[in-house]
Amino acid sequence: MEIKVQNKNKRYGELLKEAMCGKFSDLSCFLLYKYESYLFSQSDTYFSNNMSKFASDSLDHINIFGKVITLLGVKPDFLNMELDEMFYLDNKEQLIEIDIRLLKEKIIKYTKSLNEIEDDYIKEILSSFIIEERKNLEILELMQLKYKREHF
Repeated sequence: MEIKVQNKNKRYGELLKEAMCGKFSDLSCFLLYKYESYLFSQSDTYFSNNMSKFASDSLDHINIFGKVITLLGVKPDFLNMELDEMFYLDNKEQLIEIDIRLLKEKIIKYTKSLNEIEDDYIKEILSSFIIEERKNLEILELMQLKYKREHF
């Protein structure tokens, strides 16, 4: 995937900054997934490893967004970062529900940006992110089923 833009565009930069570090963003997902990976690293390596992989995906997105935002002529700062303390629970089933909700919101945000942006390079990036996140959503939903079955 080529990281470039057709032209500088501050509006596009701000849209992508929201996806990078706003509410329901890659940054909030990264932090939540890392927390979950650490929290369950001793008690459930399957869960922990999956969360670590999801965190890595989100970090890749953050890195790409940062480069694209800069190319668009916007500072790639994290001033609009939003976190919710309820993310930091210790109940795996509740955390998976939060992960699924966050991921669905992130896919919606990517899709809205995809519809508003007319830059073909950015559209390609967003499209690949959506495909990746849909796969991650499927994995999370399968994990949710696994843990619900184990619980009963």
